[in-house]
Amino acid sequence: MSNGAKKQKKSGCWIPTLNQVRLYFLIHRFVKEEGEVFFYFHRSTYWSSQFGDRIGDWKLAAKRWMWNLEN
Repeated sequence: MSNGAKKQKKSGCWIPTLNQVRLYFLIHRFVKEEGEVFFYFHRSTYWSSQFGDRIGDWKLAAKRWMWNLEN
């Protein structure tokens, strides 16, 4: 597994570490605290979408999060 990311057993989804999310947000010119909000929000939903589906690509979810912040 890459960079300490965890793989959920049943769904096969890759769950990022908090540090991976912080770095991703910093790379995209957002403050790391916003990455923390994203991480803890999705952790509280067990990395599921609003429709109950597992988030398969956390980076895509993060990009949508960032887009919503800007628009």
